[in-house]
Amino acid sequence: MVFRMKRGLWLLMTLMLGGLILRAADGGMRASKPEVRKEVVATIEGQLGAFRAKDTKKAYTFAAAALRAQNPLRQFLRIVENNYPEIWANTKGEFGVVRDDGTRATVLVQVFSTDGRADYDYGLVKEKDGWRIDSVLRHAPNKADKV
Repeated sequence: MVFRMKRGLWLLMTLMLGGLILRAADGGMRASKPEVRKEVVATIEGQLGAFRAKDTKKAYTFAAAALRAQNPLRQFLRIVENNYPEIWANTKGEFGVVRDDGTRATVLVQVFSTDGRADYDYGLVKEKDGWRIDSVLRHAPNKADKV
């Protein structure tokens, strides 16, 4: 009987530790509910659409407050134009699975432009006015990705 209790306790502790490891690995983020996905996609699509319309001031409003505080409008635009050419001259974006923990969200976005496409990991933060973009990481370019 004591052996079974120890074995059961060991199994329970193993499962709990495994769950903690998995939670730490994904940062506690889970696939977003449809309403959160809709909000996150609308934020990114809003910025992409503003760049398509050459409305750079509007595109800037989709950036998180901390990012705007570090980068005035002109600097932000230079960064996007020089380092994120597919975003700057995008024709559309296709969205992967949105994951969030209630305050932060991530999504892989394939951004298409007239010169090709690139994959970007977008990070967003929930602010009082809604989701805002606080990071964009470009995946390594692949020569086969030319459209």
